Amino acid sequence: MEWLEPKPGEKILDVGCGGGELSLKIAARGCQVYGIDLSKDSINHANDLAKKSKITAKFQVADVLSLPYPDGYFDKIVSSSCLEHFADDINSLKEMKRVLKPKGSVVLTTDSYLYLGMGNTGEKHKMLANVVNYYTADELKNRLEMSGIKLMERQYLLKSSVTEFFLRIGIKLSWGNWMYAESLIAYPVCSICERLSRREVGYTHIIKANRID
Repeated sequence: MEWLEPKPGEKILDVGCGGGELSLKIAARGCQVYGIDLSKDSINHANDLAKKSKITAKFQVADVLSLPYPDGYFDKIVSSSCLEHFADDINSLKEMKRVLKPKGSVVLTTDSYLYLGMGNTGEKHKMLANVVNYYTADELKNRLEMSGIKLMERQYLLKSSVTEFFLRIGIKLSWGNWMYAESLIAYPVCSICERLSRREVGYTHIIKANRID
């Protein structure tokens, strides 16, 4: 939300919106929010959540490779932890660029190359999460530029050794139901450790980029 900086009246697309939680937080800021996802169940959940929350947003089942919107329709696009799942990531990014207004911005997060150094744990993460691509900073920058999107800002998230510890446990135990209870402890501890971490790399990239015209 800090990177997206949603402003009242802006049209914002959430690519891979899942159950709609992020979309509705953005819509609550007075934005016109559209959410797409391949999962019909997720879109149904998002619509139900919107009704319960009494927040207006438009959700539909759609593929990022064929977005059902006209050229230059959105002020901004957000996509949380989705790019790593797109087999055709460049054309996915090109399609996002197509529906962005000139100088429109994209904010996204995606997995970093560090998972490749986790050995069997990394392989299990790739299988469990259906990951297609892990990215170095240069690879991510190149993918964006090939798609006509200019990288403006990038940081690593999930940097601290404490966060890595909980991450490895979660992967080894296949993200079981216990994670909901464990997160009550892990989340506040990791939040503090992330702020204090001096590590220069992390398991997730967050980027802000602009459409190149």
